[in-house]
Amino acid sequence: MRIVFVHGWGYGPDIWQSVVKLLGSNITYDQVDLGFSGKERIPQGHYDVAVGHSMGCQWLLSQNEITWEKSVFINGFSRFSACDDFPEGMHPKVIERMLRKLPKAPADVLKSFHKLCDPEGKTDHRTMETPDLSKLTWGLNFLRDQDQRLNFTKKNSYILADKDDQVVTEAMTVKLFKGNPEWTEGKGHLLPLTDPGACCSVIKRAIADL
Repeated sequence: MRIVFVHGWGYGPDIWQSVVKLLGSNITYDQVDLGFSGKERIPQGHYDVAVGHSMGCQWLLSQNEITWEKSVFINGFSRFSACDDFPEGMHPKVIERMLRKLPKAPADVLKSFHKLCDPEGKTDHRTMETPDLSKLTWGLNFLRDQDQRLNFTKKNSYILADKDDQVVTEAMTVKLFKGNPEWTEGKGHLLPLTDPGACCSVIKRAIADL
């Protein structure tokens, strides 16, 4: 059983620690590191299950060198920025403001984003000490410009979202994934940290359906 995990913008593979622990030792897994802290690692190949969080879901949909039988999207999306046929998305001006501020005050940008992800301080996740500005900039451009809606297939996909997520709102999730999502409530945007049990449950269901 091979699983690949992909984190989102402003975070790293450590976001999956509790989920991996709950899955047990009989799972072989790879963790993509998109390099936001300067340690990029991009494995390739075919996996039984691909698991993405936030931007990691959109990134998986953009890849040709990683394939899978089942996908699990957690706090995820296939498009993030708003457009004419997706007004529910984040306004591009919000991302552009982050892009302008990032070179001058990367720690402040990350702190503000982490606060949005976890407004009630339910996790003790620390802001990365050595952010890679080039990768963070790439990531914001990716969020603003990418549209992977046509690459998402409902079949063999499992969606876990939170109704109180302030980054990927309930309206965004409903529009993108329609009747497919499974919901938590009150756990916010960081479900791998705030509810690893729910994440593990969905992943195990994907495994069982192989």
